[in-house]
Amino acid sequence: MVLNRLHVMVNPSGSPHDTRDTLAFSAAHGILPEVTPVGLRDANAALDAMAEGQAGSRSVITFD
Repeated sequence: MVLNRLHVMVNPSGSPHDTRDTLAFSAAHGILPEVTPVGLRDANAALDAMAEGQAGSRSVITFD
């Protein structure tokens, strides 16, 4: 990330305790996130789609 001048942005919200409670609530009620798994080979295309505003949903890079 450093050599390519990339960065990660996060929006912190809540405490670790809040996060644990939220995850427990989600698990208890069957709430699942809407994500699109993206293989490492397709990561650049997913990043391009995000930059163009065409990603649709949240992408999760998988390392299979």
